[in-house]
Amino acid sequence: MPPADDLLSLVSAVADASPEGLLVVDTEGTIIYANRRFGDLWKEIPSQLIGTPAAPLLARLSGRAVDPHLFTSSGGAGETVALALTDGRTFERSGAPLVADDGRRLGWTWYFRDATAQHRIEQDLRELAATLQSTLLPPRPPEIPGMEVATRFRPADRDTNVGGDFFDVFRLGPNDWGLAIGDVCGKGARAAALSTLTRYTLRAAAVHQELPSDVLAEVNRVLATEPDADDRFCSAAFARLELDTCGAWVTLACAGHPRPIVVRRAGWIDHRGQPGTLLGMFDESVTSDDRVGLGPGDAIVFCTDGIIEARSHTGEMFGDDALNQLLLENSASDAETIASRVANESVRFAGGRSTDDVAVLVVRVPADAADDPTARVATATGAGAGLLPLPSHRVGEEYDGLRHARPAPPREARMRLEGDRMSAGAARRFLAGVLHSWRMSELVDGDVELLVSEVVSNATRHAGGGPVTVIVRYDGDVVRVEVGDGSRQLPQVLHVSPEATGGRGMFLVDQIASAWGAVPTVEGKRVWFEVPAPLPDVEE
Repeated sequence: MPPADDLLSLVSAVADASPEGLLVVDTEGTIIYANRRFGDLWKEIPSQLIGTPAAPLLARLSGRAVDPHLFTSSGGAGETVALALTDGRTFERSGAPLVADDGRRLGWTWYFRDATAQHRIEQDLRELAATLQSTLLPPRPPEIPGMEVATRFRPADRDTNVGGDFFDVFRLGPNDWGLAIGDVCGKGARAAALSTLTRYTLRAAAVHQELPSDVLAEVNRVLATEPDADDRFCSAAFARLELDTCGAWVTLACAGHPRPIVVRRAGWIDHRGQPGTLLGMFDESVTSDDRVGLGPGDAIVFCTDGIIEARSHTGEMFGDDALNQLLLENSASDAETIASRVANESVRFAGGRSTDDVAVLVVRVPADAADDPTARVATATGAGAGLLPLPSHRVGEEYDGLRHARPAPPREARMRLEGDRMSAGAARRFLAGVLHSWRMSELVDGDVELLVSEVVSNATRHAGGGPVTVIVRYDGDVVRVEVGDGSRQLPQVLHVSPEATGGRGMFLVDQIASAWGAVPTVEGKRVWFEVPAPLPDVEE
């Protein structure tokens, strides 16, 4: 080991070569060392500081800070403080105690680093991020006259505050609004650049393409041939909305995006559209159109997969079921409440951490829209009294067909009931509403309503008064109804005498349904039955 003097000289030489300015103070508050970099940063002579009290020096240095109080009141062990100086520079300051091997406190070391260049770069990035962000979202909160509109956006990259998700609401005609939401693969500025291209291409395509599926097909062609896309792809949903004296009509198509969900004021939800193929992945996209009506108090909810795929610290996913339940609980809420609950609950589930971008768009017919429907549409469209026909350029066989055609599978709707004696009637009304919405009116007032009434009544008797969930699905061949409750007791088919006043529920299901069964669930069980779907009309 070298002599003590040589070792001290070696340590001093190393400290002088440090890119950080060092100021060492003993336990009495006396400066015992300052390296060359400290002198360069603060324009002080280190040799003249040795042996002097530290307090006057620190007071003098704090006078060079824009916020002197910040200089003197912060910067404990392990804490880094950014100090803006009056000469335009930015220093970062931190500190750490000096402790001997036996635990004795020997003093304190201040570390100063010139971070001016770094902070200027970060400021430039923030300005770039703000510019990019302004291209992803509408320049002001979107509005549709005569409708409620609410949005939420939260990027996963909190440093740049930009991401790959986007939404848009824009007017295309007197009674024609475009609604868009999308999600580019990736995060940060590179994903934001592709999102910008997608958003403005979509806007341009919507001007001259009638059907949403054709709009998405044009966007796909642009992205598939974009040389700077780096094989990245995008999911999107696009819809055209027109007001009606009964509420509004929405025509929509999806390209690899989570399907929009219609939230009915009556207390049930309906997943609309078909998944479709991602944009930019293939030369030709495969999408289809769906048309759905919204009545007073009904809403349509668009969101990106950052909502559904939010994960807790244990890795559990928020999932479709949680989103469905959340929307059922807020079926009577306004658009702002729905958007806020969807965004906040998924983030809360993930412990406040956003691992993916999140975007939510909610459009709702006001609950009082039926009070004066003619005036509402006239004011919104500027049509005056001449409302028939309504001002809209969406006419022709395509839209007439969609208005009456059965939505293509898969279809899913669900409702949550209280599990009381009123539940059976509510389930029948729910099922009738779904069948009408799916253009299967010939099933209304038939066996399927009788069966759902029997299964729900059976569930309310055995579920101990707990809630009951009714799910209706259509796969193209059959309509499947599932009734879930909190009891683990599986149903049985009882062969009762003709004189018996009850016990025939599952017997009727067994005799009438084309298939039925029961499966255990985490909450209890789910009883299901199927009936053949009616054949679509020839013109459909």
